[in-house]
Amino acid sequence: MDLTAMGRVGLTGWRRRIAQRVAPSISERSKLTAEQVEAVIGAIFLALNIWQFIKLLRRVWVAGQGEEHGTA
Repeated sequence: MDLTAMGRVGLTGWRRRIAQRVAPSISERSKLTAEQVEAVIGAIFLALNIWQFIKLLRRVWVAGQGEEHGTA
């Protein structure tokens, strides 16, 4: 399983440009390669997108139940 490739899936558009700019300087200060740093950044963005999607599904579910809901 290629975890680096999986993490880089989250990098598209402006996210990819940001990761490509910061990855080299972070990799110089850590034991990770630039590709691994990009994968970690991508995984973070991917996790945030998944979290937002889950929150949306929960709001849709609550609305379907006819209950009041906040904008959390």
